[in-house]
Amino acid sequence: MGCPSIPAVIIAAAVVLLTGGSLGMYLANLHRSGQPIRLRTTAGSTGEPEHLLWARPGIVRRQLAERLGIGGLAIAVALGSIVLWSDVGRIDNAILALARADAERLSPTLPEDLDSADVRARAAAADELKAFITAGSANPDGRFAIASIYDLRYRLVAATIAPDQGDLVSTLAFPRHRGPGSAKAWHIMRIVSGQVYLQVTTPLRRPDGVQSGWFEGVYHLPGPILARVVMAELHTTLLVIVAVLATTALLYPVIAGLNHGLVARSQALLQANLGTLEALGSAIAKRDSDTNSHNYRVALIAVRLAETLRLPREQMRALIKGAFLHDLGKLAIPDAVLRKPARLGEEEFAIMKTHVAHGLDIVNQLGWLADAADVVGCHHEWFDGTGYPRGLKGEEIPLVARVFAIADVFDALTSRRPYKTPFPLEKAVELLEQGRGTHFDPRLLDVLLRMAPQLYAELAGREDPALESELHTVTQTYFAETVFG
Repeated sequence: MGCPSIPAVIIAAAVVLLTGGSLGMYLANLHRSGQPIRLRTTAGSTGEPEHLLWARPGIVRRQLAERLGIGGLAIAVALGSIVLWSDVGRIDNAILALARADAERLSPTLPEDLDSADVRARAAAADELKAFITAGSANPDGRFAIASIYDLRYRLVAATIAPDQGDLVSTLAFPRHRGPGSAKAWHIMRIVSGQVYLQVTTPLRRPDGVQSGWFEGVYHLPGPILARVVMAELHTTLLVIVAVLATTALLYPVIAGLNHGLVARSQALLQANLGTLEALGSAIAKRDSDTNSHNYRVALIAVRLAETLRLPREQMRALIKGAFLHDLGKLAIPDAVLRKPARLGEEEFAIMKTHVAHGLDIVNQLGWLADAADVVGCHHEWFDGTGYPRGLKGEEIPLVARVFAIADVFDALTSRRPYKTPFPLEKAVELLEQGRGTHFDPRLLDVLLRMAPQLYAELAGREDPALESELHTVTQTYFAETVFG
């Protein structure tokens, strides 16, 4: 098969690029204009949230449309390219068939034995070839502009050029006198100034079918004929693309309908998981201090710090889970130790430290909570390696655990505990500074200290119902995308 570099390739490529580019930019603009999922609440008389509503109810439909659009376009381009390539091959073969048909009409007029043709036979062959070229000039559907006859050993017998194609040889730069080495035809295509030319070599045969020599010529297909062929093939290619995209569009409502129930169930499952997460955290916090406000505050402080650090959203979710469950293992600690209002003794502190292992035992059994293990297992590690349970040091401590450790201590310093009263902001900052490089990552501590005045004003010691509402909104914001993708 010859080279398929004909105008059909250029035209179809332009159509595909324009269509794909336009749709791609549209989807990219949609993606850029889409903000992170936000939530709004409807409040009851107590100010507590009764319902959490998705602020963008069409997000699933939009994402489905985007993905179907991209998938449909990819399939359309792939199938369209395959069809186009196949069509180009058919165009190529159709042109070759026209050229070979013309050459076959010449065969019966030539001497049967070109290998032993004398001067007179060669002159007669030249006359026939010239008449053949002249007659072809009147054919509007294509003609040979250059023609040569060779014997079986590929020696030139006769050659001629159409009167109006004198400079064609140098313009086309075709390789000349290429012996095929077999009884099969071959051809090379060239496009010059929008005109298609084929150098064709095909066997010449006597009436009894025995090969007598070779015909070599340059066949010219006029522009209007080529345009009609190309447009017909391009029409087929475009129909394939349109059919695929139309099928994709028809699939959208079907898939959207099926997806609606799945999304609703996924949302319900997410709400159940988050409810379980909050209930576990609440049970731990209330057993420890008769209130779950510490979990709410420390989670909000940790999230604010992590947002300033621009942590990835998957780490934000791990941090939120860990904030709720960091003291999960305290469920296994005796009340005499857990609720002791005074400083713990050495043996009591050894018992208290086991809450980390107990917490890891629980979260590692639940796949959905497994990413909380970094916070649960490492929030008592110190930056200088003197913490517990593993004595991790520096960046060996997971980032979310280092973030949480600072948030946890900041809340502990600025809120009431069974063994202490809240410290003012200045005292809390002073105590945090004492832990720089020992307890805390200095880089993270610097960020928190810049935020400390605002965090203290908004969250220090708070236990009001609005605190829970704020945390619900933050939690749902980061976990909603696990439903919507």
